[in-house]
Amino acid sequence: METKEKRLRLVIYWLFSAVMIVFAAVTSYIALWSFPLGASVWMVLGRSLPITLIVAVAAGILFAIYYFVIYKKETE
Repeated sequence: METKEKRLRLVIYWLFSAVMIVFAAVTSYIALWSFPLGASVWMVLGRSLPITLIVAVAAGILFAIYYFVIYKKETE
C-alpha cells in the first residue's frame, strides 16, 4: 500500500475516532446533569445528537478538504 493511501486511512481513522470521543464525552456530560433531574437514556441521547451531528459534519468537511485539496494534489 502506498504512503498516500496509508495517510488517507489514518485521516479517516482519526476523524472517526474524534467524532466517537465527542459523542461519548457530550453524552456523559449531559447524562451527568440530566439523570438527577429524572431524564431517561433516550432523552440524553436526543440532547447530545445535535452536537454530535455538527461534529460529524465538520469531520466530513475536513475529510473532503483533505481528499480533494491535499490527496488529489499529491497524486498529480
